[in-house]
Amino acid sequence: MSNKIVDDVKTGLKGIRGAGDALRGNLMQAADQAFDNNQNHPTTQASELKNQTIAEKGKKDIQALDERLARHEQEREARKQDQAAAGLAGNGASARKGTGHHPLPLQ
Repeated sequence: MSNKIVDDVKTGLKGIRGAGDALRGNLMQAADQAFDNNQNHPTTQASELKNQTIAEKGKKDIQALDERLARHEQEREARKQDQAAAGLAGNGASARKGTGHHPLPLQ
């Protein structure tokens, strides 16, 4: 269980870093395009490639985080459905007593 939590935290941090990288790469590309007079200069092309690579890696990290979050949501929904099905199939002994989610009896 703790390995899953550690992996989730790592994925979350990677996604946050990815967002920063995507933003940084895109901003640097825009700055290069705005201030470089010679788009065919090897240094300019190398800089554009580097910035594009940073932005693309960041976007992939964000996508990985999004996919992981979607998987967790699907797993959570499946568990809820399994629990609901188990509650309906049982004799009701495990069902909560009361008329809702309120912890105190209503008067």
